[in-house]
Amino acid sequence: MTASNTTKKTDDLKRNTDSREPIFGREVTSVFKKHFELPHFKGDNVKTIVLPILITFVFFKNLPRLLSMRFYLKKRRKKDPNRELSVLYFSDNLDETNGIANNLRHVVSYMKANGYNVNLAGCAFNTRSRGVVENGYVILIPRLFSMDQLGYANSELALPNFESVLRLFKRYPADLIELETPSPGCWAVAIASKIMGIKVISHYRTDVPSYTRTLVKAKWMHVLVLFLMRVFYRLTLPVISPSNDYSRILKEEIRIPEKSIQVLPRGIPLEQFNPSHRGHGMWEKFGGGNKVRFLFVGRISKEKDLPFLEEVWHELRQHTNSAEMMFVGSGWYLETLKFHFADCPEVHFSGEQGGETLAGLYADADYFIFPSGTDTFGNVVVEALASGTPSIVTDKGGPQDIIKDQGCGFILPFENKELWVKQLKECIDIKTNRVEAHKIMQQKAFERSRHFSLENTAKAQWAYFEKLCNKHYKK
Repeated sequence: MTASNTTKKTDDLKRNTDSREPIFGREVTSVFKKHFELPHFKGDNVKTIVLPILITFVFFKNLPRLLSMRFYLKKRRKKDPNRELSVLYFSDNLDETNGIANNLRHVVSYMKANGYNVNLAGCAFNTRSRGVVENGYVILIPRLFSMDQLGYANSELALPNFESVLRLFKRYPADLIELETPSPGCWAVAIASKIMGIKVISHYRTDVPSYTRTLVKAKWMHVLVLFLMRVFYRLTLPVISPSNDYSRILKEEIRIPEKSIQVLPRGIPLEQFNPSHRGHGMWEKFGGGNKVRFLFVGRISKEKDLPFLEEVWHELRQHTNSAEMMFVGSGWYLETLKFHFADCPEVHFSGEQGGETLAGLYADADYFIFPSGTDTFGNVVVEALASGTPSIVTDKGGPQDIIKDQGCGFILPFENKELWVKQLKECIDIKTNRVEAHKIMQQKAFERSRHFSLENTAKAQWAYFEKLCNKHYKK
């Protein structure tokens, strides 16, 4: 696939379009021509006002083209009412390293390989010199404006070049658009979709209110963000939730009617993670030894409740020297975390990893530990289970639904240090003195992971999409 108005000249493909280090598994296969863009801004509360002003200007400027697209799409549907369903997934943070971007890439790649008519698009990160297509199917549209996301390093609020968005709609007409984040680009696509008469829904993938309370000091921003989220999700009904806990949050905090919330399973490429990767020396490669092994994989950031995990570990090491910890990932909190563990030789850092190295670290661990209370699902938890590694999660957020009543891990009260330390001590005892019990947990972990296959995810989502479109376009 190539995006509209792209060039595939060899020298353009070879040109370095991104000043960041290469991201594992992402290869540029086509590039956009150069587009006008505003300079990237540092984030602050006042500059966020620029975004609604720009969105308003863009829509007034492009309203005739949007109305023309409405007529074109309506005529197309009338001419061929029984054609194959077409779906577009759109996410603002697709060009970042995070669970949402990784999961979308996996799901859409699987769907395209198995005959589903889907496309995946987002906005190119500010480090890009132009928009690109990655791996032949991920369309990263050139940006018009971007600024740092408040309190959230290596992430941004961005508005894509709207001319490129319209070309995308014209070249790959969609019957349904699923929006993944309530950010500026998704706001723009949501409003445009309404004008063009396209069915648009949303997926609650990020606990934005909790992130805002954790990372942004200004209380008025907390109120504003919650208000905007309520408007956004009301605009994009129904809302897909990945877990029962967040269905409750959607109903109580975001005020979405219960009948407009749909719980659908998520999946990962299970074949990439397997117990067979155990014992190939990956753990030792980063300084680990033969103690009971605890592993964390994810963004090294405060909203993952890593300060709490620090407290737990410092307390645990007062009682035992039989355990070690490995952190896999990168993020703005990494250097602080290393400083706080400077006197802890049993704590190791591997940096961001992928492929066989990541699979080996998962499989070599005795337990996966994930204290976050803001994750709506928890891809990394499923990856750990698929590697045969029992997981320890909190009773707040989505990961608990993965572990609950399955015998493949433990669910602990959110930020209860005493109970977390007690459970980690028990985990050490199980691995050291109750070997068969630990092996049973490993087997149950692997078995539980089979529920979260890409095949199950694709089938469930597509059946729901067809149901929605049949109802929407027969009105």
